[in-house]
Amino acid sequence: MIAWAQPAGLELNFQTVRSGDRFVSDGNTTGSPYYHDQYHKGSIYLNDKLAASNVLLKYNAYRDIFLAVTDLNTPDELAQVVTKAQGMKVLVNNEEFITLPSVNNRYELQYYQVVVRGEKITLLKKNYKLFVEGSRATTSLTRDVPSTYSDRGDFYLLSPSGDFTELPSSTKKVLALFPEDKKALSAAVKKYRLNLKKDIDLVRFIGYYNRL
Repeated sequence: MIAWAQPAGLELNFQTVRSGDRFVSDGNTTGSPYYHDQYHKGSIYLNDKLAASNVLLKYNAYRDIFLAVTDLNTPDELAQVVTKAQGMKVLVNNEEFITLPSVNNRYELQYYQVVVRGEKITLLKKNYKLFVEGSRATTSLTRDVPSTYSDRGDFYLLSPSGDFTELPSSTKKVLALFPEDKKALSAAVKKYRLNLKKDIDLVRFIGYYNRL
């Protein structure tokens, strides 16, 4: 078990990595289960209090876990898995992740990336990886198809009161979530030609709303 120096009174736990929590490439797989393939130095907070700092972290978006090591030369099989907890915040590689209950199961905590933090609304993104298993060629006329990991993500809105809403895919339905400011937001979408299906335009849209 790898140990990190932690402030007194804070319960931050780690688990031994399991075989399915690490990625061993067979040379025939496209993509990776990791959000970033390399470890980056980060900090972990519990209820806004620093629980561990200078930890090398790597997010496995397929398993929804953070691997942690103290040395870049440590192989993944000797890494530790950060145990999720209520009120956890992970800052790594200039990005912020927080734990919240799953939309489908309120008893299951998941990591959500904070894309825009605002006083009126916060935009979150649930990053995940879609895995499609490959196949071997069945005849001399066909080719092997490699297994693939591809990036996927869903956006959510988090209000200051804790209301948690999945963002719809259509602009019309997104605007319907803001009835009091729908007119101003509709005008902004038209004026700045925002395509809310694009991440960058969605970020601009939420930033505009927070400034109203």
